[in-house]
Amino acid sequence: MFEELEQEEREEKQEVHKLLRITAYILSALVVVGGIAYIVSRGHAKPTPPVQSVAAERQAAPDPVKDLKIVRAIMGKDPTGIRVMWSVHLRNKSAVYTYSDIQYEARFIGFDGRVRGVNRDTIKNSVAPGEEKTIPTFMDGIYDKHAETYQFVILGATSAAQ
Repeated sequence: MFEELEQEEREEKQEVHKLLRITAYILSALVVVGGIAYIVSRGHAKPTPPVQSVAAERQAAPDPVKDLKIVRAIMGKDPTGIRVMWSVHLRNKSAVYTYSDIQYEARFIGFDGRVRGVNRDTIKNSVAPGEEKTIPTFMDGIYDKHAETYQFVILGATSAAQ
């Protein structure tokens, strides 16, 4: 009786081992087929475009409106509550050009969506290629209490190649 149980256990173990071997063979075959398919598909892939060199970028004209990204522009009021104060954080996405004398426009928008007022001026600081810079807080124009929101946009800048 015990011999029959032992025999059955051996047969079950052999069956499990056989199933594990078959599973291993199938998985190995799938890995090989997948590898071959990957290699074959790589041969037909489109070539990647060449990376633009810094020298090639130097030849491109500077574009401060595109290159200077406003990371954050926060409007506040001076202690008297009359004048607008700006805190601006800029990022220069250019790898070549330093920008200075950055011309900006501050638009104040009313509840109806119309522009109520516009202030234009120049930030005298410079931002080097790839640099992120917080411009020291500066004053600009009279605060309009009827404005609901504002926009701060870059209009242009003086560029110098590095």
